[in-house]
Amino acid sequence: MPPSSRAEKAHVIAVQLDPLRYRWYGVLVVEGERGPLRLPMTGSVAQWFRPGEEVLLELLPEADPENLAFASYKLWRLVDGEPLLVWPLYRARFVRERASPLTGEVLYTYRLEAREAGLESDYEAIVALEQHHYAAEEEVLARWWCPEDRALQEANVRPLCPRCGRPMRFADLLDATRASRFLVLTLEEREPYEPRYVGYVRIDPPLPLVHRRLPDGRVQPHIRKEIFPAEWYEPTFWPERQVQELRALNPDRSPFELWWEAQGEALALCDTQAARLARVVIHPDYRAEGLGRLALEAAVAWIRERRIPEMRKPKRVLETVAQMARYNPFLERAGFVYIGDTASGRPFLVLPLQDEAEQRVKGFLRADPLARKHRGRLYRPAFPPVEPLSGPIRLQRVSYRYENVLEIAHMAEPVQEALLAFGVRRRAIQRVVFRNLSLTLEPKSVVALVGASGAGKSTFLRLLWAAAVGEERILSRLQSGTIEVPPNAKPGVYLPGELEPKFGRTPLLQVLYELTGDVTMAIEILNVTGIADVVLYRARFAELSTGQKERARLAYLLAQRPNLLLLDEFGAHLDPPAATRVARKVAELCREKGITLILATHRPEVVRALSPDRVLLVGHGGVALAA
Repeated sequence: MPPSSRAEKAHVIAVQLDPLRYRWYGVLVVEGERGPLRLPMTGSVAQWFRPGEEVLLELLPEADPENLAFASYKLWRLVDGEPLLVWPLYRARFVRERASPLTGEVLYTYRLEAREAGLESDYEAIVALEQHHYAAEEEVLARWWCPEDRALQEANVRPLCPRCGRPMRFADLLDATRASRFLVLTLEEREPYEPRYVGYVRIDPPLPLVHRRLPDGRVQPHIRKEIFPAEWYEPTFWPERQVQELRALNPDRSPFELWWEAQGEALALCDTQAARLARVVIHPDYRAEGLGRLALEAAVAWIRERRIPEMRKPKRVLETVAQMARYNPFLERAGFVYIGDTASGRPFLVLPLQDEAEQRVKGFLRADPLARKHRGRLYRPAFPPVEPLSGPIRLQRVSYRYENVLEIAHMAEPVQEALLAFGVRRRAIQRVVFRNLSLTLEPKSVVALVGASGAGKSTFLRLLWAAAVGEERILSRLQSGTIEVPPNAKPGVYLPGELEPKFGRTPLLQVLYELTGDVTMAIEILNVTGIADVVLYRARFAELSTGQKERARLAYLLAQRPNLLLLDEFGAHLDPPAATRVARKVAELCREKGITLILATHRPEVVRALSPDRVLLVGHGGVALAA
């Protein structure tokens, strides 16, 4: 956004920050033709300015110069004489549609806003989301303070002051630095039970040093210099050096004060042409929806437009060190290129932000012996396609009925009297479930069974399972007809209360690892079924909610790598958006891997999300193809 003709030149006089609330409040004092003006803004922006810097300031028509608010003005920093917008904070809107892979019909739409965190509530949401982060090592994530007595406390949710009992205010994230900038992702259209904040991105200056570990254990120093000019990364944010100098001069000052001042000095020096992706955190319920890539897209636009985090030189490259890149492909899908493992054994990846950087990365991949082997790729899908059913499933003139005899002799006398009053004595009840049913189901198809409760959906699945495994106890009840299932069928089945996975007391990820023998595949499957919270990876089945248990059962079945998946009451314990998301991803996986999926559901949103090849209406003794 270029400055308008109303923008006036000014220069910075002072930066006013409170160490306990700078994330969401600070003041930049500037002086121009109007005299000194106090510009309220976030301290995370104000702290990057230095006294004497030239700026362009535009007061909006409704602004009161004596009492300016966050929304009263626009501010540009002059970088080599060119204006760079720094206030108001960055924001952009995004729309993401999820469509049927068969028809292209839009199944559902996400409308989101990405904006730089500027409110105290933004940082509270970041703390809540951070607890789901793959690499969060801190047990306690945030520092809080009391406005009454400035008491401090560390906690993961807003605590009460231990002295006065009042709610405390957010101060800072314990593992972030003053240089860290945050972009939050919010749902603009949502149901009341859906979260407002669905993710955030943290951007830092580049690391001071990056070394590469070689296959023989040796360490190659300064691997970035093999790709990019050193000046792209210098001078970066390195407050540890300033801390040592300040401690020597002021041995009696508190560690907090020394660290705060050292970071301030490092901020003044930092001026790079690179940035570092320090965090991408997406709400676990939305990780399989591609919102991680959207968050990165928004962050890249933010970095390019505002030159985050320093707001000085244009940015040429975005780097990250991320262990989870081994288990999740979204970084590479967003354009990141794997360079190698750091000296500590974590993957180092880069995303070129302009042509020169892209050409330098390509040149490195061609010239470096190790890079020629991995070709810039780290993640390898671990769930290979299954051997599809070797032929169709055929039901030929199948007739099946239930027969029960109702006896009342064993019941309590008052119960017998009540039943006799309704004319109930001994009665044989017979009900036809299927009558002369003939049907063919093709391999690799997705089939949805719908119908009223008791119509026969569960019986249909039970018969298919029995035919696949040769369960004569069930097949012997057929009155007539045959059910042919290909001989290579490997069924996975879930019939509630009858055929269910057994988890025991073993943590969820361990169970899936034992089934697959591959931890990456186990994580892939958990993500597809909507269990993307790393906390739940460590949970036992009994510790999960009802909806989480349903997803865990589905993950268990997929971990067995069936080529025939039979599911009853799919999505019964999930809210509509969650059921829709899981149905879409499971159907996508089954189509991709060659699994024949046949499931029963009573939920129209699930049927729509599946985009089934066939919808079968079950009831009145038959199965009909839906229009």
